[in-house]
Amino acid sequence: MPTQMMRGGLMAPMPTCSARYVFASRPAPRMGFVVRAEAMTSSSTRDKPDWTGNSPLSKVVNWAIDTPPLYNTMKFFAKLAMKNSAESRGVRWDGHVAELEKRKEIEVIKSEIENPALSYPNYYLKPFHAYETGNLEWLAAFEVQPATYAMGIRTFKDKVDWSGEQCFVELRSRITNAIKSYHARHGLPLPSRIADMGCSTGMSTTWLAEQFPDASITGLDLSPYFLAVAEWERRRRVAKSPSSKRTAPITYIHGLAEQSPFAEASLDLVNFNFVIHECPQAAIQSFVRESLRVLQPGGVLAFVDNNPKSTTIQNLPPVLFTLMKSTEPWSDEYYSFDLEAAMQDAGFREVITVETDHRHRCVMGIRP
Repeated sequence: MPTQMMRGGLMAPMPTCSARYVFASRPAPRMGFVVRAEAMTSSSTRDKPDWTGNSPLSKVVNWAIDTPPLYNTMKFFAKLAMKNSAESRGVRWDGHVAELEKRKEIEVIKSEIENPALSYPNYYLKPFHAYETGNLEWLAAFEVQPATYAMGIRTFKDKVDWSGEQCFVELRSRITNAIKSYHARHGLPLPSRIADMGCSTGMSTTWLAEQFPDASITGLDLSPYFLAVAEWERRRRVAKSPSSKRTAPITYIHGLAEQSPFAEASLDLVNFNFVIHECPQAAIQSFVRESLRVLQPGGVLAFVDNNPKSTTIQNLPPVLFTLMKSTEPWSDEYYSFDLEAAMQDAGFREVITVETDHRHRCVMGIRP
C-alpha cells in the first residue's frame, strides 16, 4: 500500500525516492532505429518526462499523490477531464454506461469466461484509472469504450470536426499500418495466428480482426469484467449481422500474459495495446520472455503505448501530468524502462521504434 504522507495533521518530509514504488533507473539508451510515421512527428532528446522516474519533480508529484486528500481530488478531476474530452465530440459517456448496466446477460457471460483458479499478481490489484478496485469492477469495464475514444480525441484534438470514432480509427490505423509495413520491410507474411494480450473489452481485438480478416485471433486479459463485455459485444455483432461471422472467430481467454495458455511457437504476432504503461518493469520483462516462447521463428512482437520521448507527453502542463500520473500507479517504472534493450537482450532481432503519432509508439521485434 502507498506510504501515508500525512500523519497526525503534520506533513511528513518528502522521501529521497518515490514513496510509491522502488524502481530501477533507466540505463543509458542503446543506439536504436526510430521510424517516424509522419513528418510532423517529433521526439525529444530526453529519454523520458521529467515528471517520472527519480527526478525532483517526480518526487514532488509522488508526494502529492501519496497524500490521501490530494489523491482523492486528483482522481475526481482526472476522470472528469477524460469525460469532458469524450463528450466534447459527442461521445455518450453516461448513456453508454447506462445501456450496458441494463444488459444482465453480461454478468452471465462473466461467469462463463472467468477462471476462478486464476491468481492475480499484486501489481494488478492496485487502483487504476480512478477506480479503487482497478480493472476488477463493472464500472471500469463499462467505461472503456468512451475512455478509449477520449484518448483518440486528445491525440487528434486539432481535428475539431472529427468524431470520437474517427479519432479512434485514425489512431488504430496508424498502428496497424506500422505493423504491416514492418512485416513487408522484412519480407514476412502477414500473421495468421494473433494474440491480443491485455485485450480489455475487445476494441483492439476487433480492430485486429478487421485488419487481418483471415487470421485466427485470441484476446487475453486479466479482467473477467472486461472480457465479459468483449464477448457480449462479439455475440451482439454476429447476431446483428450473421454475414460478419468470421471463419476463424475471435476467442477470449481469462489469463495472465506472463504465463499464457498458448503453446510454444504457436503464434505469428503477439500484440500489446496500451498495456505496459500499467505494469511494473518485472512484469514487462516477463511479457517479453513469454512472447519469445509463444512466437514461432519469424513471428513479431509489438508493443503499442505512450512514447517516453514524445515532446507532447514530456511538455504536458503540470496539472495534466499530475492528473495522469495519479491514475497510473506504474508510470515511474514504465517511463524508466528501456523496452528496446529488453527485447534485444531477450533475443529479438530488428528491434525498432515507430512513432505512430505525436504521443504514441510501436516497438517491434522479430523472434529469431
